[in-house]
Amino acid sequence: MTLESGKAHRFTKGDRVVVIANPATRVNTRTVVTILERTVPDGVSLDLQWTRAPGGAKDLAAEALQAAVDGVIAVGGDGTVSDVASALLGTGMPLGVLPGGSTNIVAREHGVPKDMFEAARLIFGRHVLAPADVALCNERPFLHMAGAGFDSLFFNMTDPALKRRIGWMAYLPAAAQALLVQPATYRIEAEGEVITAESPMVLVANGASIITPMLKLSPDIRSDDGWLDLIVVTATKPHELASVLARFATLQFDKSPLVVHRRIRTLSLASSREIPVELDGDVQETTPATFGIVPAAIEFIVPAKQWSH
Repeated sequence: MTLESGKAHRFTKGDRVVVIANPATRVNTRTVVTILERTVPDGVSLDLQWTRAPGGAKDLAAEALQAAVDGVIAVGGDGTVSDVASALLGTGMPLGVLPGGSTNIVAREHGVPKDMFEAARLIFGRHVLAPADVALCNERPFLHMAGAGFDSLFFNMTDPALKRRIGWMAYLPAAAQALLVQPATYRIEAEGEVITAESPMVLVANGASIITPMLKLSPDIRSDDGWLDLIVVTATKPHELASVLARFATLQFDKSPLVVHRRIRTLSLASSREIPVELDGDVQETTPATFGIVPAAIEFIVPAKQWSH
């Protein structure tokens, strides 16, 4: 199988596709099976695998590679997609996403339809393969964003059952609690520069959006440019934070004088106290942490109109 990034691709008769699904997705398992049965082309075989434990999606994806499959589909939220992608780095294996999480920001930033049936029609119909960078935190891969401080705290405080039931709105009560936590002092080394700042939140972004595509850190952040974007919020007083957050509405968040924005490829992050670090919405690391990037490491199945290169 020869694949070219940004070129048209389609699954055809004789292809084998492995589907790795998180049973905790917001869409029930019977619906997932029905959608796949209704959209898969004749002659394309599906091997549906359900994850059984956190991190299990990566192991299933690694097993799929050993079986010489023609594509992998991740069914679930951003964490499931990131786990699957972490096993596919540099392989050129087509990765499709059926969004079943609370935010699905990785899929949405790549133009994948929010509706799972429409996403399946994309995967099994006309599409292109688009290369995407993969970021690393302490060598652990993530696709979209890492954060220490406010966002990692409210992700950690969010009730998983409530998140499955009502989606991204489940973050609101936890966010209110996280706002009460005192900022930490961070020491950041990146691209030869040392930044020391008291901050409620430090972000390392491989994608532009937070929670929803309507809230962007910067319109210039891309997941296919070989760079990470460091965002350090230096606002510590309530009125300062309100001023910074108001800039989301005008896509000027990163232009605030209370926000430090740098484009980087590697960085080290230390803090005055241990702070949890979230990767694609799941708290998986703590400070101190190091970050890096693997350019064009994943081939995402995206709509043809999404590919603009």
